[in-house]
Amino acid sequence: MYTRTLLRPLLARPIVPVQRLVPLTVRYGSTFPQPTQAADSFRTETPVEEHIINDHRSFEELYDRFKANEGNTEEQSAIINELVREVAQHSIAEETVVYPALENTNAFGKGESIADHLRQEHYQVKKLLYKLDSMEVTDPGFNSTLSQVMDTLKEHAEEEESKELPELQKLLSKEERIGLSRSFLRRKAISPTRPHPGAPDKPPALEVAAGLPVAPIDKLRDQARNFAERRVPQ
Repeated sequence: MYTRTLLRPLLARPIVPVQRLVPLTVRYGSTFPQPTQAADSFRTETPVEEHIINDHRSFEELYDRFKANEGNTEEQSAIINELVREVAQHSIAEETVVYPALENTNAFGKGESIADHLRQEHYQVKKLLYKLDSMEVTDPGFNSTLSQVMDTLKEHAEEEESKELPELQKLLSKEERIGLSRSFLRRKAISPTRPHPGAPDKPPALEVAAGLPVAPIDKLRDQARNFAERRVPQ
């Protein structure tokens, strides 16, 4: 269990403020946005479905860029690092902000079962992404694993864009969906940047709590990685 393998060792140690665990350059450097920058990025007037669709397009663009850079392992590695980070944070933000909205509005008259179905699809992606994240782009089987990740993501994205997101547009006002956008962007910013398939994915409060000690560690480890730039707007 996630709580046994990760949270128990952390809780067994003396409690140390996160600020002391993470260097200043990490907290306010390239990985964590400056507080003023973060505040600006959360003042969106865009409904949540557009941010979600933009993320989906970014995943596709990164995959296309990966294939276009065949033979350039350094660039391909940077692209995969960015893909892993984007998918990991996007998934948690959906699970803790968007899927509860499906449950609360009882989308299609079965909001909870729909949300559970989408979480299960995320779990399959996380398992594949976890495997991919442990591999080098030159490893045998890397491309086939990446193809599995992208096929699963594509199917999941198509379902959300054709069913769940249009349903939310019917059930929620534009102002309510803009409010979800701000929560969605905030949640992405503080979420772990690596896949953790053993972590709880519901209820939202438990998933957020489980991610709090993990996110700074992920972001600290990210300092040793190169990341490709995101070209699709948030």
